[in-house]
Order: sequence, then C-alpha cells, then structure tokens
Amino acid sequence: MIINDKELGEIRLVKNARARKIIVRKKDGYLQLTHPSSVTITYIEKTIEEMRPRLISLIEKNTDKLKFSPQTEFHTYSFSLRIVESNSTSNFYTNLKDGVLSVSCPSGTDFEKPSVQNLILKHIEKALRYEANRLLPAKVKLFAQRCGFTVSDVKINKSRTRWGSCSSKKSINLSYYCMLLPEHLINHVILHELCHTVEMNHGDRFWQLLDKVTEGKSKEYTKELKAFNTLI
Repeated sequence: MIINDKELGEIRLVKNARARKIIVRKKDGYLQLTHPSSVTITYIEKTIEEMRPRLISLIEKNTDKLKFSPQTEFHTYSFSLRIVESNSTSNFYTNLKDGVLSVSCPSGTDFEKPSVQNLILKHIEKALRYEANRLLPAKVKLFAQRCGFTVSDVKINKSRTRWGSCSSKKSINLSYYCMLLPEHLINHVILHELCHTVEMNHGDRFWQLLDKVTEGKSKEYTKELKAFNTLI
C-alpha cells in the first residue's frame, strides 16, 4: 500500500509479521514504513502525524543533493533538463524531445517542498531509464563486436551502488544512472563489464585486458569513476 502525502511525498507501507514497532527509512525518492501485521491504517496515519517533524528532517538530510527549480542547470549524456512553471496546468508533466526533458509545473509551485523535489526526481529517473534502454544496449553490442567479446543479454536496472555487473552467463546489467556520466566514463563502465565476460574477477589478467581495450587508461578512468558524484 502507498500513501501519497503532500508534504512527505510517497510513503510505501511494508507489513512485517516479525516487526514490533513502526520503523521509517528513507529510500531512493520515497519513505518506506515497515509495520507489524496487527496495526491498522488509522494507527499508521496517526503515527505518521506524530513523526512528521522527524520525517521532514529525514527527507531533507542529504543537503549535498541537487535542488530542482526553474534555475537548475542539469545535463545528462543524452538530454538537458528544463523546469518551467505554467499557468495552463494544475499538474506536473514532462516531455522529452530533441535532447531536452521539459518538466512543466503548476504556477506558484513551492520548490522547497520535499514532495515537489521527489516528484521532479521521479520524472527525471523515468527519462533516465527510457534513454538508458534506448542507447546503452546498442553501445554494449557495438563495443562487444569491436573488441571481440560475447554477450548473451543486456539489462537496465536502477542500482545506485553499482554502475554495472556481469553474470557468469555473460549477461550485463547497467544502472540507468550511468546516463549521468560523461560519455568516456559510460564507455569505461561498459568495457569494464565486457572484460568480465572473459575474466570474472579483478585479477591481473582482468586489468591487463581492461587496459588493452581502454588504450592504457583503465586506472585513470577507474579513479575518475570512483570520485564521480551523481548529485541526485
């Protein structure tokens, strides 16, 4: 069950038979509320009201994250963000065309509200997923053919902890957050995972292979990738 709160945004309710009390955790773009099986929705709503000041602080905790507003400049590998306020709409909607993701917001939108920030973020993430599915599998296949690798499948996920992974069956997974990287680092992530289709560990032979396909820049690009902050 999901509760949509104007101030707190999306709150996802998770029932847990072993839980003894209500616990709220911040997830990517929403709050997850875990509760015992025995509690009622009325009790949950009452608890949310009692916890509201703490929940607002929880949402606003990451001050290093980008705040979205009509003044925001934000660019990805395939599109730029444009946020506008419109008198002609009472809802938020997006349009991705010619390399620009336009997010239209009702006139007078309070961009300081966490719920507004979360909503805009959801629109951006939807566009990132769409563009990643449109562009990244083709990139993988191109590099695989060019460098002599064999790939069984390419999938796109929403991982925030890993840019990519490769299974023993030569299936490659890429996070749609790769679209926030500059192109040379997207290519590096893809080549890194392609090398794992041959060498499944990070031993010497893996790094020799990665160095070969990145023209001697494997360590430089790996260091740059580790320091990269997506800001969303």
